[in-house]
Amino acid sequence: MKIKLDSRKVGNGDIAVYFDGMDRAYFTKRGLNKRTVLHEFYHHLVYANSLDMPKTKEEKAANGYARDFLIW
Repeated sequence: MKIKLDSRKVGNGDIAVYFDGMDRAYFTKRGLNKRTVLHEFYHHLVYANSLDMPKTKEEKAANGYARDFLIW
């Protein structure tokens, strides 16, 4: 996964986005922090391991992954 600081590619008022298949995560300046990077990294892991998850479950799991990683 490559990290790009390019707010033009983010859109929709989001602070970060991971594009499946491109292996790139785009962040705004405000979104480039540990928690958001870990959240988008989780999306990368799901895609790279070809896991089939509903979007809501994946988002909840990504939030938990980032939270648990930072607490540990």
